[in-house]
Amino acid sequence: MKRKRQLLAVLLVTASVVLHAGEALPPSTLDFSRLIPATIPRAAVFKQDGWCLWDPCVVRDDTGTYHLLYSRWRQELGFDAWATHAEIAWAVATNAAGPYEFRGVVLPSRGGECWDGHSVYNTCIVRLGKKFYLYYTGNHGSAAWRADRPIKLSSEEWWAQRNNQRVGVAVADQPGGPWQRSDKPLLEVGPEFGQGITAVPNLLVRPDGGLMLFYKTLAPGPGKFGGGVVHFAATAWNPLGPFQRQPKQLVDKRVLLKTTRPFNFHIDDHFEWFQGDRYYAIMKDHDAPFLTPHGRSLVLFESADGLDWKPSSHTLVKDFSITWEDGVRQEFQRLEMPKLLLENGQPKLLSLAAQPVKSQESFLVLLPLNQVPIR
Repeated sequence: MKRKRQLLAVLLVTASVVLHAGEALPPSTLDFSRLIPATIPRAAVFKQDGWCLWDPCVVRDDTGTYHLLYSRWRQELGFDAWATHAEIAWAVATNAAGPYEFRGVVLPSRGGECWDGHSVYNTCIVRLGKKFYLYYTGNHGSAAWRADRPIKLSSEEWWAQRNNQRVGVAVADQPGGPWQRSDKPLLEVGPEFGQGITAVPNLLVRPDGGLMLFYKTLAPGPGKFGGGVVHFAATAWNPLGPFQRQPKQLVDKRVLLKTTRPFNFHIDDHFEWFQGDRYYAIMKDHDAPFLTPHGRSLVLFESADGLDWKPSSHTLVKDFSITWEDGVRQEFQRLEMPKLLLENGQPKLLSLAAQPVKSQESFLVLLPLNQVPIR
């Protein structure tokens, strides 16, 4: 009986998706770039000496405290150790943009016998009812894995561990934990969810109360990137699943740019949300040719149903530069992993992971947004 109810719930979500898929939306007036201040305070940066930081996600609790969950790994291991040695840490603040105080590690390495035993990252924390759910990517390495041993990106060992990426979920009563991790991934690989990997989860609550989990995987094909890094949505009614993948790839740059050339990344990092009468997504435009004149950048997409996406009228969200409040302009080789904190239905904070040009340093930038109402 329980299995029948789960199947019925999935069918109802699918039916809802089909009913909304053909609806036409009026052109969006949202210019997200206007929400980002022209200059950013230096206090918006969160760093930890000796650590590379990535994957920021902020949530607010009932007391008004803001909780920042993020991944980190020792800088001495090199930037590419995100895939081999990351752990998920926790910091708190009384203001969404900080300053944040480090409180501890909430998801550490737990051993190669576990699917997520050696590296955990790609944080997405959401509150549903009285529980907090942490969606994340985890993997495990070889028997030779050691906490203090770097693994080079050029090695087969690095790629083998990267190819163990799976999406999982943990549950807690509070953002600081303790977190109850699953013994199995939430999304496996194979015909059900995709080839090679599942990674970079983002959970969205649909207007009808259903859930959509957006994630990346590889299209069928040989090589490290298969037929390219692609993104899908999976639907469910329960935050613990089961999830059912929807068949349509979110973005196909060959269609958008009317080209037959292959792409290793149609898009990369992403954050989806529902606002007003449509779904929006901030996505990283990763491969040339690009969708804006700014090259690699963050761009805005929109959708009537969360499945059929197109570039929004005002496509650019943010180029890979920041002008600080002292007037200094800084260029970044990476300014990505976007996450929004929404309060009262409006975007309040844009969290980004940042790596300056020609640097192995990485840190978090928590951008307080201009409060321009989005309808």
